[in-house]
Amino acid sequence: MKSRYEPLVKLKKQALDKAEQALMSANNEVTLSDASLENAYSQLSFLISPQNGSIGELFQAQMIAQAQHREIESCRLRVERARINQDRAREAFRFSRIEFEKFNYLELQEIEAMVAKVKHEEAKMLDEIGTMTYKKVWL
Repeated sequence: MKSRYEPLVKLKKQALDKAEQALMSANNEVTLSDASLENAYSQLSFLISPQNGSIGELFQAQMIAQAQHREIESCRLRVERARINQDRAREAFRFSRIEFEKFNYLELQEIEAMVAKVKHEEAKMLDEIGTMTYKKVWL
């Protein structure tokens, strides 16, 4: 049985699938961003400041450490953006799921009403057939 909500349910299902894919992509981005931040921290922990040597070597080590700190800050910002996008994607997925469930419920209610109507019509027809059979037998 076709209901008037069937095209809407298909449309909402497509929107739900799209929102789910966006959420998975956002989750992957958060995971990758976290991994790059951890990698930047581990690279910083391996940096060694020179204990002796020329001022040029000390300056070079300081510049490398500053560059690594900038990299860490960049990764931290990327993680923040990724988490914000993840929250937005999660909210969009939740909204899409609610919309899909709403129209799916309406479609099921309409189908149940159609089935009840058909059953009622069949019952009326069976009563009519029974009445006609009863009249034939007694006449």
